[in-house]
Amino acid sequence: MTRDTTVAAAGERPISRVNGNLASVRSRPAGLEAELDDGSGVLRLVWMGQRRITGIEPGRGLVVEGRVGIQRGRKTMYNPRYRLT
Repeated sequence: MTRDTTVAAAGERPISRVNGNLASVRSRPAGLEAELDDGSGVLRLVWMGQRRITGIEPGRGLVVEGRVGIQRGRKTMYNPRYRLT
């Protein structure tokens, strides 16, 4: 079951949907990494194996859906489903 939530309230494992704006986007050797800010906190997004995704750019609105985990002390979502807003 997917639930709408904020970054601050997103817990580990349940599938969550978060709406926010991309604060930063950068290409890393492992994939494309972005930070989604919804006003309550920042969620790290990682698309493994991707160097660039059309429309994923700083300042863009985005709704992401996936499982939130903690990676190096930061809330992280790997390969999230997304919708540009």
